[in-house]
Amino acid sequence: MAEDSNSPDAGVGDPLDPAAVFSSLGNETRLSIVSALHEEAPDTPVQFSALYDRIDLDDSAQFNYHLKKLVPHFVTKTGDGYDLTAAGRRLARAVAAGTYTESPTVEPFDVDGACYACGESRLRGEYAEERFLIDCDACGESILRVHVPPTVVRNRSPTELLDAFEQWSIAQIEQAIDGICPECGGTVDPRVQTEIDDRIPFDAVAEYGCTVCGRRAVMSFGSIAYRHPDVQGFHRRREASFSDRRLWEIGQYVGGEGVTVRSRDPWLVQVTFLADGDACHVEIDGDLEVKRVEIVSDGAPAPEEESD
Repeated sequence: MAEDSNSPDAGVGDPLDPAAVFSSLGNETRLSIVSALHEEAPDTPVQFSALYDRIDLDDSAQFNYHLKKLVPHFVTKTGDGYDLTAAGRRLARAVAAGTYTESPTVEPFDVDGACYACGESRLRGEYAEERFLIDCDACGESILRVHVPPTVVRNRSPTELLDAFEQWSIAQIEQAIDGICPECGGTVDPRVQTEIDDRIPFDAVAEYGCTVCGRRAVMSFGSIAYRHPDVQGFHRRREASFSDRRLWEIGQYVGGEGVTVRSRDPWLVQVTFLADGDACHVEIDGDLEVKRVEIVSDGAPAPEEESD
């Protein structure tokens, strides 16, 4: 059994172009090596012989050849053995999660809650082609069309899927608002987007484009306003709270309800929430920053509310 003769410094090498990097993964043995190393605890190198014993391959020379193809970008060699690089661990997690290999479907199922457009409780959800959909069977309103990764769906019942989607969606929005790409953690460039799908019931949406991986996180202005602490406090202090409503029931969140474009040059969008006869007006500018929150009661500005 001939072990790779690379030195302990084999983790250092010249950068490869993307095509060369991904071509190095086009082999079952190499992915098996990555998966085997992923099963170990972080920073726990595996000796050549132990790693070879875990792979279904009888030819040690072939094994050594494929192992060398993974070094240094996905696998690193130290004096204690072999371990995954950060890129290798990301790859292994994607393989384990089925990110590139699974495309589950969920047949139509009943969704709890009422349609924001007609008020009927006849919502239907399904998952297909990596999109989570909610429609209203009563009025035909298309309430949600959201790209959702298979990992949110896999091994979950419809009820569990609804809960997971809601929490996943909130996390995505909060990360983007905080300036972090939900995909890769890179910085994002916030802007107003008007070139949108005809099925989306908005004149404009908020877009956070990642400056690193290029992912565009698109969301409604209502979702930005709804997550603001002052808006959350406005609802907590009133009986008509959103705390017992699902995201797809909130018209400002998924529809155009209460959303008004006040100006396009510069951009200023107002989102209005109503509760117990009071109104909460939220103004958002072209940089997707909340510039003003005003509480109005009985047609006049209400006294400023105490922060929580």
